Amino acid sequence: MKVLDYIFAARPMLLLPVWSIYLVALHYHNELTEKTFTSDNLAVMAGLTFLIAAAYYINQICDRSTDLANQKVLFLQNQLVNANTLLKLFIILSILPIGIAVLYSKVIFFIYLQLFGLGYLYSAPPFRLKDRAISGLLVNSYAFGFLISVSIMPNITAHNAGLLGWDNPFYFFLSVMGVHILTTLPDTHGDRATGKKTIGVIFPKRIAVLLAFFAFVGAALVSYKSGYKLLSLIAVVSSLVTFACVFISSSRLVLAAAKLPILLLTLLSVYFYPYYLLFVVALILATRSYYKRRFNITYPKLA
Repeated sequence: MKVLDYIFAARPMLLLPVWSIYLVALHYHNELTEKTFTSDNLAVMAGLTFLIAAAYYINQICDRSTDLANQKVLFLQNQLVNANTLLKLFIILSILPIGIAVLYSKVIFFIYLQLFGLGYLYSAPPFRLKDRAISGLLVNSYAFGFLISVSIMPNITAHNAGLLGWDNPFYFFLSVMGVHILTTLPDTHGDRATGKKTIGVIFPKRIAVLLAFFAFVGAALVSYKSGYKLLSLIAVVSSLVTFACVFISSSRLVLAAAKLPILLLTLLSVYFYPYYLLFVVALILATRSYYKRRFNITYPKLA
């Protein structure tokens, strides 16, 4: 059970957007290049998984007081995991993929190095970029939206850069921006009490929701202009649900609006890669079983 505690402390459900963004971006790239999913793609995904999991570990170490105030699932506070062990795992999971990437691809190495640096600066003092509205927003959008989607190209040169095609890094950048803004709203009380200045803290709720709405609208325009109607549809639906939050005062609706783009993108990635569905279902069932046994709560749920 202790091993499971450390695995689930890495928040595997929060890794779903990473995998889904990568798979959807890869599918459209492979359409242009007439390629298929390879073991190299799986290796890149594994490296991304390690680095994001490492970022979640360091985040929990640095955010113990805020997580307590926001009543999140408390692995450290309930002594299910040890801070020193989390720190060691952060180092190991960061060094391993970066070290391997040196031998594989300069582009992937540079992407991994950025993810490692941003993951540390995002949570660790004295930087704590996550506690500031603009830096927190940009780091999330750039790391999860831009870097993850660019990592489909292990080698980018002046001759093949166009194979990224369709502006997908900017689509995901804007989509992640919208999701991040919405996720700051449920934590507003705890963030304000601990001195954070997130988007949800410095802006009134309706203004923050409108910012998320315009981010989704921007994502819809980018994908539509590039001819990717399914991605545009996801952004349009997400923008409509988000816009409803301007008029309906419901924390459950805000939470649903934040989760909806991730759900729709995951469904799209499953449509492109059907075997991914087996993994997603297994992960959800395992996570529900673990959280029910450890915390007696139902997680994940839509809202």
